Amino acid sequence: MQDELNALGIDPGRPLLISDADEVLFAFMEGFESFLNSRGLSFSWASFRLNGNIIDDRTGEAVEARAVRSLIYSFFENHTRTIAAVDGAAESLRHLGHHLQIVVLSNIWSEFRDARAHALRSQGMPYPVITNNGSKAPAVAHLASLTSGPAFFIDDSPEHHRDIADLAGDVIRIHYVSNRRLAGLLGPAANCHHHAHDWPGICSFIENCLGVGTS
Repeated sequence: MQDELNALGIDPGRPLLISDADEVLFAFMEGFESFLNSRGLSFSWASFRLNGNIIDDRTGEAVEARAVRSLIYSFFENHTRTIAAVDGAAESLRHLGHHLQIVVLSNIWSEFRDARAHALRSQGMPYPVITNNGSKAPAVAHLASLTSGPAFFIDDSPEHHRDIADLAGDVIRIHYVSNRRLAGLLGPAANCHHHAHDWPGICSFIENCLGVGTS
């Protein structure tokens, strides 16, 4: 990941937006649930976690954690290029790109980085992709340190917001979950500056922070 960070060429004089991909730019749960259904599996929606909530329709039992990881890998292996974009994401980022630079920070296996970049480009979001594993706080802190302008972070995971609040508290944190059912299970993140319901709302919040008008 360090090589990817060093190759970005961040402009130190411009504000920076660091965006998650799944459930922020891409409709992950919608695509993943369809993938599960095609394999005789379903998502129980008992909680937001994948482990314990993927059910084998034949037995009614939850799939074990090791198999869940394999399913997620198979989904990304076969569908990363074609996963649908979240409504309004491309248009809002295009507009925000007049005011700041944009980086996508995604917790996805590094071997799928090119496929993720392809999916972004093909859906009007031609931004650099950084692959990550585990906490995003170190990468966000490093990226934010490269610019003197404000840095914004968008993610669906409350855990990432908590970690970044601890390590890089000056980063402006926006909690957004595109899937309404998943958003209800997660609830609002405690360690963020703004809870967003859609991309136009994200766009307006960032523009207000930057002191620029919506056009």
